[in-house]
Amino acid sequence: MEKSFARKLNLKPLFNSLIFGTAIGTFVFILFKQALFLGLVAGILAFLLESLIIYPHYLPTLYGLWKITNEDIYYYDYSTWQKRIQAIFLPTVKRQQAIPFSDIKSYALVVSKKADKWTPHYIVLRIDNGDSIALDLSWNLLKTGAPEKDVEWVVDFITSKLGQHKVEVFQTK
Repeated sequence: MEKSFARKLNLKPLFNSLIFGTAIGTFVFILFKQALFLGLVAGILAFLLESLIIYPHYLPTLYGLWKITNEDIYYYDYSTWQKRIQAIFLPTVKRQQAIPFSDIKSYALVVSKKADKWTPHYIVLRIDNGDSIALDLSWNLLKTGAPEKDVEWVVDFITSKLGQHKVEVFQTK
C-alpha cells in the first residue's frame, strides 16, 4: 500500500527561470536599442533571481511530494536553502528521504478556518531527534472528487501507526 500527496519535483522551476531570464534579457535588449551587453546582464540577473531566490522560497509548497507506505513516510528534504537550490538545478538527482514510523514521536495537523470551514494545510511530524518535518496537504485539496477523504485517511493511518490517541491541531490565520 502506498499513497502519494502533493506534486513531484521536476524540471519546471529551472525551465521557467530560463524563460524568465530570456524574456527579461530580450526586453532590455530591445528597450535599450539593441545593447547586447545590457540584455545579457539583465537576462542572467533575472535567471539568478528566479532560480536562486524566488523558486527556493516556494519550493516546499509547490513541489513537496511525499508518500506514505506501511513502513515509512518518504519526503523531500528542503531544510536548507542549499538543498532547495540543488533540487531546482538537479531535480532528477534529488532523492526522497525515508522516515520510519518508529522514529516519529508524535504529529500534529495545521489547519485554517474560513467561513466556518476547517481546511487542513500540513501534517507536522515530530522526530525523536528533535526535528520537525512538514508534509503539505494543500495540493491534494485542490483535486476534484473527494480530497477530504485522502486527508482523513492519512490522519487515521498515521494515528493508528503511532498509537497516538488524539491529534494536536494548530490553527493558522
